Amino acid sequence: AEPLYRRALEGRKKVLGEQHPDTLAAMNSFAVFLHDQRKYDEAEPLYRRTLEGRKEVLGEEHPDTLTSMISLALILHDQRKY
Repeated sequence: AEPLYRRALEGRKKVLGEQHPDTLAAMNSFAVFLHDQRKYDEAEPLYRRTLEGRKEVLGEEHPDTLTSMISLALILHDQRKY
């Protein structure tokens, strides 16, 4: 599954651009996948990039941005980064 996630994300970046909402959604999905695999060192930066992108594109109060904040908080918690 991981190669498919990587391919889909790279394809969206290439076609839509890194800041497009669909690209950011794919980035978040890949981060969730990596998080579930406990690949925290790979997932955390993706969560951070997704959050920053969503803040810029959608705004601080958009539901997707807030979901990204929660996702980042969860991975930090799982890593005991309080």
